[in-house]
Amino acid sequence: MKKTGRVACSAAKGRRVSQRKDRALICSVCCARIRNPDCEGCGYWAQANLYAREKTGSQREPHVVAMIDPEVDAEVDRALAMAERGRLEVAERIVSGLLDRHPDLHIVQFGMGVVLALQSRHAAALAHFDRAIAIFPYFVEAWFNKSAAHQKMLEVRPTIRAYQKVIELGDPADDFVGEALELIRSLDKQIRADKGFSLDRYLQLMDMFDEAFAAMQNREWERALAGFQKVVAADSKSTQAYGNMGLCHALLGGKREALTALDRALELDPSYEPA
Repeated sequence: MKKTGRVACSAAKGRRVSQRKDRALICSVCCARIRNPDCEGCGYWAQANLYAREKTGSQREPHVVAMIDPEVDAEVDRALAMAERGRLEVAERIVSGLLDRHPDLHIVQFGMGVVLALQSRHAAALAHFDRAIAIFPYFVEAWFNKSAAHQKMLEVRPTIRAYQKVIELGDPADDFVGEALELIRSLDKQIRADKGFSLDRYLQLMDMFDEAFAAMQNREWERALAGFQKVVAADSKSTQAYGNMGLCHALLGGKREALTALDRALELDPSYEPA
């Protein structure tokens, strides 16, 4: 999986969206005050309005006030500018103070996530990106950084799904949306070449595997076995599914079937230790 160390940072006051290669900026007009006709055409304005319509059930153009204080927004910008210059401890102190006073502001949660991500504290950063998204689900930069955090933690499925949200919600002209598209297309091509099915089907099979694994953990051996059998019927190269089938067969008293499944797992991966 392609790696990226880029972290999308915070807002630039009073202007439409602009980008630099190393820093994705969000429009403060969309975050800090009531939307107005001058915002039309900005991708973030559109996302915010879509979110407002879904929340209110209205198809009319809403008047939306986001939960953002411009002074707080400026402090987050100041902290992230320090973080980009390597002054990470100072930046963290600033954002920590803001979090104590404004835990319900998505830009503050996002800012802490960025500062922690720049320190390679990815699990902690992820928690703050998730909180930012919970407050404002159309926050594209938070989705982008969430995907990057999952990617650094080698969590394939949430990485893919977060990048898919970036593509769904973002402006196709933005660099980070293009980067997400490139990664998703590359993965889809790789999976089709290796397994013969699409990335979406791959994600479905991962969900199916997890359901079977949960059943196995609950000692529901027959249910777990049926689930793993469905996985290998669609993906004949799933080493772990064959290995778990072997365990389920053994616990159900099927010694011959267990050995057959474990032999297949070792055939696929001779270093597969559980087999």
